Amino acid sequence: MAKGKAIVVIPRQQGYVSHETAGEWDFIYRASTVKDAAYDIGDHVKLADGREFVYSKSSGVVASGQAAQFVATGAIPYVVLDKAQSEGDKEITFAAVTHSAIAKDELRGGFIVLWGVALKDMTRGIIGNGASVANASIKIYLDGPLTRDVTTSTPGEAYENPYANLINTGGGSSTLAKAGIAATYVSATDMYFWVQKSGFVFIAPQSDMITNKIGGYFRHDGSIQADQAFSSLQAG
Repeated sequence: MAKGKAIVVIPRQQGYVSHETAGEWDFIYRASTVKDAAYDIGDHVKLADGREFVYSKSSGVVASGQAAQFVATGAIPYVVLDKAQSEGDKEITFAAVTHSAIAKDELRGGFIVLWGVALKDMTRGIIGNGASVANASIKIYLDGPLTRDVTTSTPGEAYENPYANLINTGGGSSTLAKAGIAATYVSATDMYFWVQKSGFVFIAPQSDMITNKIGGYFRHDGSIQADQAFSSLQAG
């Protein structure tokens, strides 16, 4: 992710791909406490068969076959800016507020939102940030320019890259969005791995996923529950 611009890799996708010429993607099925130097959190890999994976980081055990969920809660809470910036600028600085220590570029791939003027909210991606000790001000670099001036009265918030905090153990939650299916079992916190967000994959079903059901949805634990039966719709 060069300066926060997410990488999208499509291995050997062009033209006819046989088992002899297909690219290698063994790395997708690895989980490690060591970050792959070739990728940053949020980078994508698209395979020729339609599957797509996102480089992620765990905040606990992640089972394969059940959906991982986003558990990020935000990096910088509601606070005003520390300095004014002009329309067209591509950086902001949040004033000191309660938050954990943040390493250089730790928020890359996340996003900020700025308020202060009715009907003119601004949401921007984060391509980098300065290091900050706990509870101090922090500079954030944006993926696009501000479309209006901001002042020290302009409030906002910052959110980390959502793929930097994934988990699906401990019962899960019915209120948290699902990220996708881990490509392999992830055994601990702070491990780097790939999560599948599209394409064919097995997802652990509940026992009601049977004949005539027309769809399903994710349960709190990342398995899938059946939706209405086709026969029920006919009767209704």
